[in-house]
Amino acid sequence: MKDLLLTLYLDANGVGRDVILADTLLRGVFGYGDGGVPPRWLRRNDRVTQLFALLQDVNARLSYSADWREALAASPALDVEICNINNLVHLGRCLLGLKKYDLIIVSHVAAGDDMKLLLKVAAAFQRRRAPMVTFIGNEYDLLEEKIGFLRKVGCEYVCTQLPLAAGNYLYGECANCRVVEMPHALNPEHYYPIPEARRDIDIGFVGDIYWPFIGDRERTDVIEWFERHGKALGLRCDIRRERLPRAEWHRFLNGCNALIGAESGTYYLNGRGRLLDCARNYNLIEDRAASFDEVFDRFFRGQTPEVSGKCISSRHFEPIGTKTCQILLEGHYNGILEPDRHYISIKKDFSNIDDVIARYRDAAYRSRMVAETYDYVLSQHTYRHRVEHLLRTVTSTSPS
Repeated sequence: MKDLLLTLYLDANGVGRDVILADTLLRGVFGYGDGGVPPRWLRRNDRVTQLFALLQDVNARLSYSADWREALAASPALDVEICNINNLVHLGRCLLGLKKYDLIIVSHVAAGDDMKLLLKVAAAFQRRRAPMVTFIGNEYDLLEEKIGFLRKVGCEYVCTQLPLAAGNYLYGECANCRVVEMPHALNPEHYYPIPEARRDIDIGFVGDIYWPFIGDRERTDVIEWFERHGKALGLRCDIRRERLPRAEWHRFLNGCNALIGAESGTYYLNGRGRLLDCARNYNLIEDRAASFDEVFDRFFRGQTPEVSGKCISSRHFEPIGTKTCQILLEGHYNGILEPDRHYISIKKDFSNIDDVIARYRDAAYRSRMVAETYDYVLSQHTYRHRVEHLLRTVTSTSPS
């Protein structure tokens, strides 16, 4: 028996035709890497310049993408080959040699924002002899296509960020496919306290504002409350509606005393995502300027959520790694984080907001909370723990 499992890890450095062209031609054929520049005699060609500009880490602001990749590559049980599926030269070689792999893993970003490429090559995966694990990204988006891919390839394991009940609801009808609850985690190699850091910010936030088609404004309401009232309460707030690369995000966290937020995902997985698909198509294609109220009234008013798709995200673990307190809207958080033990909990109607601010101002209370939460997560919820759990699951249930 071989010591290591030869593992094919299918990643994706962005989506779209131009990205595929740049990665295939420039990376796959000519061997350029990130930051490559065109030869002098082609630098005045706008089309060439545009393609070379795509030679970058498109997922630099999605830290979990690198965290999962690094954790799998670091596993002492695996020998990992990483394939960017947009590089069709490398992808073609991997598909031709599928039978040599002991394990095939599809990443969140490969099965995230665009399924066209994976669906086109789905038939090729039927030649494999190894079990396939698919991590589903953005589990409120393109669910019919993602479920279609799982069925076409006969995927043995689907890893969901959602609580297991929600994962079983979405993927339970995929024959012979086991649903594995696999939330994000902490990467302590990149998210750690900087002892000399000055925490000059009371309340921080960095991130995108969710589109109306998600079906609720809960996190946006928290953000806007602190934008409106923070200064009058004497709180120094730094709220940015953007994403930061991993190193900058780490520095930002170490400059804050507390982060605000809420659970990720949606309450409305109705019809295994069909309701969301309708709302998404309207919001992103028909009327990108539609207000939340317009989208909610059209698609969600009167709907009873069938199974909640709310969950913990990587952005809840990263502040824990830097010993930064979190002020979060009350929620389940996959049963991992407990209110007023691991985070300061805001009631959904904001009825306890005065108490929240008072507890935030108690530096000793915050210190005890972040220390306990840090030790707890380091002992059970790092990416190393997740990879070990995944491999135990796969090796204990797969004949191969």
